[in-house]
Amino acid sequence: MSTTYLGMPTLPVFGQGNLNATESFPSAAKRELGNAQLRANLGHATHTIRDKRLRVVGELPDWEDLRSAGSATKEAVMAQLPELLEQFEKNFTARGGIIHWARDAAEANEIVRGLIREQGVDEVVKVKSMATQEIGLNEYLEEQGIAAYETDLAELIVQLDHDKPSHILVPAIHKNRTQVRDIFLREMPGVDPDLTDNPAKLAEAARAHLRRKFLSAKVAISGANFAIADAGTLAVVESEGNGRMCLTLPETLITVMGVEKLLPSWQDLKCSCSCCRAPPPGSG
Repeated sequence: MSTTYLGMPTLPVFGQGNLNATESFPSAAKRELGNAQLRANLGHATHTIRDKRLRVVGELPDWEDLRSAGSATKEAVMAQLPELLEQFEKNFTARGGIIHWARDAAEANEIVRGLIREQGVDEVVKVKSMATQEIGLNEYLEEQGIAAYETDLAELIVQLDHDKPSHILVPAIHKNRTQVRDIFLREMPGVDPDLTDNPAKLAEAARAHLRRKFLSAKVAISGANFAIADAGTLAVVESEGNGRMCLTLPETLITVMGVEKLLPSWQDLKCSCSCCRAPPPGSG
């Protein structure tokens, strides 16, 4: 009996690329189940996120219809992806933007580095971006002598602690506010030594720290939630204000985006943005 190779790759046990584990999940889980503080952090955060999501979903009587419509739009985009990409490039370029195509993570990182070097700077500010996390952009830029400062609060916490995100939506879900205070006191320049773990005070400290970065940065890097083909424009959804600061203050904006973010028109954006109000925990 003959066999046919279907092209399915053989994956390493712990994953590949920049987002990977250094040990197997069973081994790590067995150890961390004994970490009472971590279990408490995750338990509290998970219940809070689920409760908030249920409240938002309750405000949308057509929630399931919105999800179905969003899924149908994505499937339609995939069916005509080459044509829509060309349309987006044409319209985006007509509005003054410049598009660079990258075949893989290495090429994407090299393009970003080149754009930063053209501006003569050695630091950038960033909006939360899973695409840049997946290609290991921060680590690559650090090797090239370029500092990339995260401005999303949770990403900032993780970065200051020299850690990695633990959740696609809430990267610092494994940290409680006392741990965040300790991280700020240890790693954040100029922070008030009497800083408490009051959430408002922690946010105030982060705001003061980031504002200095926003006002001095010449280059910003973002991801994109959506790219509108017929309008030639990008959409970034955010809730902290850091997105608007990154997208408008620096002189140069570099957006790293996967082709799956494409939407045909503004009409499709309305449905997709509504779905962003209550994403399922564990998804993006």
